[in-house]
Amino acid sequence: MRPTSSNTGVRAGLGRKLAAWLGVLLAGCAAVDGGLTWPDETPDADCSGYACLVPRCASGATTELQGRVTAPNGHTPIPQALVYVPKERGPLSAQPSALTCEACSSPLRDRALVVTQTGMDGRFVLRNLPAGERIPIVVQKGRFRRVFELPLTACQSQQAMGPGLLGSLPLPAQRSEGDLPQMAVAAGDHDAIECVLRELGFSASEFTAARDPASAGEGRGAIHLYDNQSPGTPALPGQSPIAELLSDRERLFRYHQIFLNCSGTTHSAALLRQPQVLANLRDYLAAGGRVYVTDWSYDFLQQVPELSPFVCFEDDQDCSITTPHGFHTAVGQGGTLSSLRAAVNLNSPRTVALADWLRTLSETAPLVPEALPIRELLPGWVVVQQAAADSARYPVTTWLSADVADRIRPPRQRPLTLSFDYPPQAVCGRALFSSYHTRQRSMRLAFPAYCPPDGAALLPQEHVLAFLFFELTSCIGEIG
Repeated sequence: MRPTSSNTGVRAGLGRKLAAWLGVLLAGCAAVDGGLTWPDETPDADCSGYACLVPRCASGATTELQGRVTAPNGHTPIPQALVYVPKERGPLSAQPSALTCEACSSPLRDRALVVTQTGMDGRFVLRNLPAGERIPIVVQKGRFRRVFELPLTACQSQQAMGPGLLGSLPLPAQRSEGDLPQMAVAAGDHDAIECVLRELGFSASEFTAARDPASAGEGRGAIHLYDNQSPGTPALPGQSPIAELLSDRERLFRYHQIFLNCSGTTHSAALLRQPQVLANLRDYLAAGGRVYVTDWSYDFLQQVPELSPFVCFEDDQDCSITTPHGFHTAVGQGGTLSSLRAAVNLNSPRTVALADWLRTLSETAPLVPEALPIRELLPGWVVVQQAAADSARYPVTTWLSADVADRIRPPRQRPLTLSFDYPPQAVCGRALFSSYHTRQRSMRLAFPAYCPPDGAALLPQEHVLAFLFFELTSCIGEIG
């Protein structure tokens, strides 16, 4: 039986394509700025940028990348991070250096060709990618952003080959690797979130004093340490007192995130009597700043009239009084336990995400979200009575709770870690308070000598604070 003309045409077409592909295998694909040109195929006339390098694959096949986004240390998973390929060639547009209301409702669709989001274990699958020798893969969590140029083979699934473990794409450890937010840490007498940041893998060169002692200019690091310590505690050369951070509005607004570690009242007692400091803290949040406060430093939230209604502390006044209560009166009212078992509150998608993330760490640090051991609490640590009574006007997320007694009442469920967005009706900034903090630090040593040795395992509560560190710096609202 003679073949029909239609069958002959199909066979001839297949023969031409086979010959073309054999020619490619022998001679190599033609390179165009690190990409590929496709034999016997013409890209869409209206394509631009990396869209022109997306191959036409056989039915069911796709150019796919699998991987895992981690903290700079290469192993701590980063959940809900964005992974995408930009539409256009060339450098990414710069992130704004000034404080902004970074709402997640501003999607990447206008500048991403393909985009996905990591799971709780940091893993992702990115499909329908362009192919070539140097395809940019962007990983981003809040203001942390890094670009990897990876070779991607057309119509195949492959593992990411970053500088971390196989398949891991770490966020930048230093500015030479990508974008880092500018952060200020008020080193305190007891808490040391800066040590957790070291364990997350941020380079030693990024931890500096706010002023460079050699040039008297700004410190070069992304993480500036200020002094909120008791007199006589060693400090870094050039380490400025916290008053320079909170009294100077222009300086404060240079930072995207500030950490007010648990400490005594050496500095806070005088600072929080200054109307300008109270106004600066309020306006910093309203402009998009992020504020992290632990334990005895709670007054940096409680003494600001616009912020005091969000959290009611166990102190000398009833929760019906939503104006600032007495200064430092929540210290010593309760919190006599030195350790306890806490549970993640599974009452919102954000808190469920924390619980799910903690479970992913089980290979190295078995953590049960319903029974997290919290230890090294200070004598007289600050106890929270409740989140805002008027949750409609002052919405609050409670992350962890535990059965805690105060001076006169038996144990009852109390919040341990809370966060709220501000202003409540037009959210822009975010504040977080935690009754517990990192392990107790030595007041006889200067940073980083008081941190645990390199490679030391984080305490369960430090894992929670590591998660909340990235949560604090993320955009406000849902992504997309």
